[in-house]
Amino acid sequence: MLPPGSSRISNLALKGIMIVGFVFVGMALIALVFAKVGVFFALAVIGLVFIGLGWAGKRLFEPAENENAELNVGLIAGIIFGGAGLLMLIGSIALFIDGEFGGAIGLAVFGIVFCAAGYAGYRVFSVPKDKKRILVSSREQTFSGSLGQEGQRISRQYAYVDKDKSPGEIEKQQQEWAEKPWTQRSDWAAGMVVQDGPGSMKLLIGFTIVWNIIANSIAAFALIVEWDSGDVPWFVLLFPLFGLALIIMTVRTWIRRRKFGISILHLNTLPAIPGRFLGGTIAIEKYPSKLAASEFKMKMNCYERSSYYDEKRERRVSEKELWSYEERVYGGKINSAGKLEIPVKFALPAEMPPTNLIPDDDRVLWRLEVSASTSGVDYAAQFEVPVYPGR
Repeated sequence: MLPPGSSRISNLALKGIMIVGFVFVGMALIALVFAKVGVFFALAVIGLVFIGLGWAGKRLFEPAENENAELNVGLIAGIIFGGAGLLMLIGSIALFIDGEFGGAIGLAVFGIVFCAAGYAGYRVFSVPKDKKRILVSSREQTFSGSLGQEGQRISRQYAYVDKDKSPGEIEKQQQEWAEKPWTQRSDWAAGMVVQDGPGSMKLLIGFTIVWNIIANSIAAFALIVEWDSGDVPWFVLLFPLFGLALIIMTVRTWIRRRKFGISILHLNTLPAIPGRFLGGTIAIEKYPSKLAASEFKMKMNCYERSSYYDEKRERRVSEKELWSYEERVYGGKINSAGKLEIPVKFALPAEMPPTNLIPDDDRVLWRLEVSASTSGVDYAAQFEVPVYPGR
């Protein structure tokens, strides 16, 4: 989301970022004239990052003339991170030739990490080759900052469909999404809810690896350089400590995934309607034998998620709990497929607002949280459920 203000101001800001980048690149060329190879690559990397951020901002935030125009976020990520990483690798070769072996190794490590991040971003965010992106829904919104600023934006939600779908089929699909908004999510359309986060495990592992490589490299380099100076920068150890916390969290998440698999909430009420019941069954893919007789804590929540700008004009996102209700379910049964089934039933208040899907940082959502104590890592899962008014 853009900061409060007109599109003209945001456009000037993005151009300003790119201009700063070009200034750094110009300074890098001057450094190269004076044979300052290390300074050249440092300034060039900073300059290209600024240019890349400005270009990416224009691609991501400025309204497109065609609302269905393709936005290849993967390509943007690949160019920004991959380009910076490639430049770092070239710089490391130049430093190695110049005899600066320590700097060459450090710059090479960063170059490899940035190239890997660029490749990962390209693979994760690129549109699949056999798909095309179409508009699902759009929403015009007025928002304000903490100091009374106001602005407007149009949020759009897109989905991927097969490339060979005809315009008539796409129009029919869009009409169904408008009449039955819960069909905008493929799992909801199929009458089920896949637990939150199953697709983010690879991203979490990748981020943890990248953070620890960068954090430990920075800390080791800083400590080695300043060890004999009497002014050792111990504060740099905070970065590896945060990396250690990330490792612990990632390992626990991976263990939980290996132990319980992916849980799916099969809905009997599609959609759930305020003032009526939400019913279904949670199917747990893997489970220790004792879990079948465990006490399951279930909590249904209605949240209002909102974004705002603080006095420093930094965007913040908060969630306000509008309603919650907690129940306990004791034990479950094994179905014919060998999965553990846990029944779910909640009465929903009639005065609460229904689900919104866009924009993601300004909407209402209903979330079911389920947990149970077991030996080792406990069972825990969250499900965002579709709650829409009846017709």
